[in-house]
Amino acid sequence: MKSFFNLLWREFIHGGHLQSLSVASITYVSGFLLGIKTDWKILSLAYLIFYPIYINDRFKWIKLDEATNPERTKHIKNYLRLGPKIILFSILLLIILLINIGNLKLIALSLSILFLGFLYPLYFKNLTKKIFAFKNFYVAFFFAIVAILPALYKSQPLANVLLASFIFFVFVKTVLMQILLDCKDVQEDKAIGLLTVPVKIGREKTIKLLTVINSLTVILFLFFSMVLIGSFPRQMIILLLVIPFNLFCYYLAKKQNYYGYILISGEFILWPLLIMLAKIMLL
Repeated sequence: MKSFFNLLWREFIHGGHLQSLSVASITYVSGFLLGIKTDWKILSLAYLIFYPIYINDRFKWIKLDEATNPERTKHIKNYLRLGPKIILFSILLLIILLINIGNLKLIALSLSILFLGFLYPLYFKNLTKKIFAFKNFYVAFFFAIVAILPALYKSQPLANVLLASFIFFVFVKTVLMQILLDCKDVQEDKAIGLLTVPVKIGREKTIKLLTVINSLTVILFLFFSMVLIGSFPRQMIILLLVIPFNLFCYYLAKKQNYYGYILISGEFILWPLLIMLAKIMLL
């Protein structure tokens, strides 16, 4: 039984589920901000858009990952031959769900993200050899754009100050997250010529810089949202607890503890949990 749960844990961490659940969490928080009830369909949609992208990326770069992510490589090799079938099945589930929802705008956005996500390891990742930190901004754009899914789902207008503010916040937070994740791949990225922040200024300086920028980002987002946006939910203030969580992740990363990178990858999952806690506390 213990080995079974260990297998499930490794699959959750290494199989793209952690990142896909993070995207679903962003969708939930966006719905909460806009006063939209996020049911299982829209949360599953967010998950299924990104899962085939991430699992395809795992299969595509398995040889390069072996040096910096040996545990992930070992786990993925267990079902490497099933890769194409897993990807096709997850895309099939996505298409079935999109047909069931029947929203043309959602269909267009979902398939566009999926298509561009598959292009990333084939073409766009190499642009980071020419454009500094390109992959960080590329990934952040798609994480941030997910915030509009609830509004599209319920056919609400996208011209919303609260939504725009949240999209920008998610974008910046994702960039910072991706920069930290680059710290574990410095040697690999340097070897293939990627222009990442840690490659340019070093791992330690990168972590110090992130410590300052991340804390300021959270504080400024919450402060200006409370002051300038009258409909900003007060439960969101609990996201201040994200700051000590991030500092702990940075501490682990500085000590070259792999769990620092795992925890930061799951930060967005923490957001809805904190909001649910705040809702209970404010009843």
